[in-house]
Amino acid sequence: MRLDVFGRVRLLGDDDREIGVARGKMTVLLLVLAASRGQIVTLSRLVRALWGDMPPRTSIASLHNYVSALRSVLAQASPGGQHRLRSASQGYQLDLEPHECDLVEFEQLASAGQTAARQGDQEEAVLLLRSALQLWPRDGSLGGGQAASSALVDEMAQRWAHAAVTVHEDCLAAEIELGRHGDVVMELRELVARYPLREQLRVLLMRALWMSGERAEALVVYDEARRTLVDELGLEPGPELTALQGKILAGDPPRRPVAGTATTDPPRQLPMAVADFVGRDGIIERVTELFGDSRSVVTVCASGQPGVGKTALIVHIGHMVAGQFPDGQLYVNLGGVEGARTTEEILGEMLRALGVPGTAIPDDPGQLAAEYRSRLAGRRVLVVLDDAVDEEQIRPLLPGTGGNAVLVSSRRMLVAGLSSATGVQLGPLTETEAWTLFSTILGAERVGREPRSARELVDLCGRLPLAIRVVASRLATRPHWSMSALAARMSDQHQLLDELTIGELDVRAGLAVSHGDLGELERVVFRRFALSPTATLAPWALGALGGDTHPDRSTDRVIHQLLTSHLIEPVAGRYERYTMHDVVRAFALEQLSPADGAVTDPASPARAAFRRLFGSLHSLVRLAHQHLPPSPGWLTPQPADPDVDLPADVCDFVRQDPLRWYSAEISTLMTVLPKAAELGWYREALDAAERLSGFLATKHRMSEIEQLFSAVAAACGDDLWAKTRAGFGLAQVWVLAGRSAEAAEILARCCDVFEAAACDLPALTNSLVLLSFCRGQQGDLAAAETLARKALRASRGTDEPRATIWALRQLGHVLARRGDSAGAVLALRRAATLAEQLDEINLHAIVLSSLATALIDLGEIDLGDESCRRAIELLDQLDQPIASTYLRISLSRVYEMRGEIRESVELTENALQAFRQFDDSKPRVHAQHRQALDGLHIRGVAAPVAVRRLVDAASDELGVFGRAWELDVTWRPTRAPGTGQAWTNDRSIRGLLGDLGRLR
Repeated sequence: MRLDVFGRVRLLGDDDREIGVARGKMTVLLLVLAASRGQIVTLSRLVRALWGDMPPRTSIASLHNYVSALRSVLAQASPGGQHRLRSASQGYQLDLEPHECDLVEFEQLASAGQTAARQGDQEEAVLLLRSALQLWPRDGSLGGGQAASSALVDEMAQRWAHAAVTVHEDCLAAEIELGRHGDVVMELRELVARYPLREQLRVLLMRALWMSGERAEALVVYDEARRTLVDELGLEPGPELTALQGKILAGDPPRRPVAGTATTDPPRQLPMAVADFVGRDGIIERVTELFGDSRSVVTVCASGQPGVGKTALIVHIGHMVAGQFPDGQLYVNLGGVEGARTTEEILGEMLRALGVPGTAIPDDPGQLAAEYRSRLAGRRVLVVLDDAVDEEQIRPLLPGTGGNAVLVSSRRMLVAGLSSATGVQLGPLTETEAWTLFSTILGAERVGREPRSARELVDLCGRLPLAIRVVASRLATRPHWSMSALAARMSDQHQLLDELTIGELDVRAGLAVSHGDLGELERVVFRRFALSPTATLAPWALGALGGDTHPDRSTDRVIHQLLTSHLIEPVAGRYERYTMHDVVRAFALEQLSPADGAVTDPASPARAAFRRLFGSLHSLVRLAHQHLPPSPGWLTPQPADPDVDLPADVCDFVRQDPLRWYSAEISTLMTVLPKAAELGWYREALDAAERLSGFLATKHRMSEIEQLFSAVAAACGDDLWAKTRAGFGLAQVWVLAGRSAEAAEILARCCDVFEAAACDLPALTNSLVLLSFCRGQQGDLAAAETLARKALRASRGTDEPRATIWALRQLGHVLARRGDSAGAVLALRRAATLAEQLDEINLHAIVLSSLATALIDLGEIDLGDESCRRAIELLDQLDQPIASTYLRISLSRVYEMRGEIRESVELTENALQAFRQFDDSKPRVHAQHRQALDGLHIRGVAAPVAVRRLVDAASDELGVFGRAWELDVTWRPTRAPGTGQAWTNDRSIRGLLGDLGRLR
């Protein structure tokens, strides 16, 4: 068969009969596969070629269909032709012999011609290069317009067009070398007109005119070139054009240029590629696409932490693109930090590889670099520089002319100091890639015997290629080893790095090199990162950990050094945070103990550093609490100002948006506070927990509140006051979770302690209120009323009006449940008045919601409606959508009682949407919601039952009961004028949830 893709796509069968190829995506698929020249094309690249950056969900299935159709076409062209299109693990590849495709034939002819030119056989070079150019279409198109619109095909066409121009330049240079300068002037003028920004064409035209005796014309070409370059690009002509102009102006006689004198084979120095290389498809695709540009020196710098596979990647890519660099591939290990080599040594080695005799190699460093660049001028050489130290080491090794390319690996990010370089930062492999690598090295059969333990080992390796390779190799050489036993040893961070060593493969050694390159303060912050129980830290936290050394050093500079060394990595997100890979963290932990001691040692630098971290966190929590409204129902912390000097920027952030700061730092708060309590700072941890609880409650994060107060309570020892306040926090969470009986036991003890102390009446009031609520849920309304009145009396001895408000609200609830609606309304109106005077929106909204329910019970529907709407407005200001949704359900009751069923249905449907946004993953709940809405369409008894099912379902499954007992939406039979039978429940949502909690 024969496939031509230059110009119109034509597929010819063995009998020279043209086989039809469908236009559009089928042609795109054929072009991309042919352009791969027998190499694998990944599925992602093929999908991108066919559908761009926004493929449909069915793209993979559709791709397989196109492949199947293309195989049928190939089968028509040649018996067994369908087997030419082979599937591979990562994509597809099309196998064609060089003579079967004009694209491959063009490439081989061009490569052979360029090699002949370098070896001095200009006649052969012209013959081969002219043969290659005859294959190139006059219009320079790829696919002849038969392909569907594809950005990838357009990019390919541009790369091949550049390649064709380069071939034309090489051919004309060989013609000039043969003395045919007069014959090529017209051809060069046409090419210059077509490609006015190609400096090499101008150089050749100037040289041809100069050798023909047309010095003035040659200088005109230079002037036109300079004017065009300055106008179009703002650039002056390059050194070759400028040097040629200087020679002509100086009156130097023209002489035959030496296009190449090499008589040895081009260097092929790339190390053996890793046979089991996997992954990095996106990076490889992005990097290999860069090498189509022959106008500049393509430079790619791959960086990443030790063991991430930098060298394997650049060598793998080097082998993939080696065919594009026929003049050779140079490879040099630059020695890294521990064995950095001199520039003179490296340049001498590369010049010898390029065929320069040792006696001809200059001694002067500047002349060495100049000779190196001269040897690469006009060639296409790939230079691979492994384990570079810094930009200064690399800069003299970069070629000076386009067509050459450089691949660099380094432990540090180097792009900032190298102009026009492309940076590639490597992270761990994906789960799939890591699993594939592990299975490939160890063998599928061995992995299949212990798949769960195998997965655990891959996770413990942090998906680092070197670590995976070490573990898999150790297991491969010890067939009697159990993977579960090895995983158990590696789970201990103190043993992890010991297990990640075999022969020359040593993860610890690589980390030690990067660590040794750090300054003193960077090493301190690096190892103390392991002190924090959380996985991520903000800049202020890193500053606190290193605050006892070099206080004048900027934290930003420290972070920069750690980032460029890839010992910490930025965390994607809205706020600046950093993390440390688990394997790197194990190394930091090894450095920590001998340098800073144990955090449990009272005199150790480690403990002092953690104390600064906790102190800073505590101060920021205090600052945030000052700029948030008080949280009703929670104990009031003692007023205090931040006691630690903190960076101005983080303090400004906390003052301006304390809720967002809490959200950004919640992982740090939830790990550092319990650890601080365990280390003995439980009173400060208790203060921070009490200040944080209001925020967590509004976000319905009850389990985290329980976790904090449990940790503090466990650390309090014999400190009865602190233990009692921590116990209150636990009881509050249990009440919200429906565990009233357990909460009541703790609250009874809290009341005894606070009453005996007689110095914390606000805490006593809150405890009595909450205990009253629990007794009411247990059915003892008389005890509930007694406790509520006692709470009201206690509150009058405080200077905190919110304690009185809370007591009045609870008394109103109890009176309402005992049938005294008038008394309930009276108490709640007093509470509402005090709350409005206090100007605390949250508390005011809660009291208004209770008042609305009591007014409706009393038959004051319009007043209840007004209170309900006002409470909703306040909650919307506070951005509490779940609490507001419960009130809208109450408002739907008002509409129903007025006979306005349509409005009631609309409000309930909106409530359903709000609950779905909170969690859209429970179809059973949504079915119950729909049943509830169906019930609302039936006027009468079914409607309130339906609303009740809606609230029950949402509370049970979505866990949104965090504010339910505060809002206390209730209903039971009442008469409303003009509406017939209406309903209010005789139980609070809180009671319903209590039953649900016990049933669970």
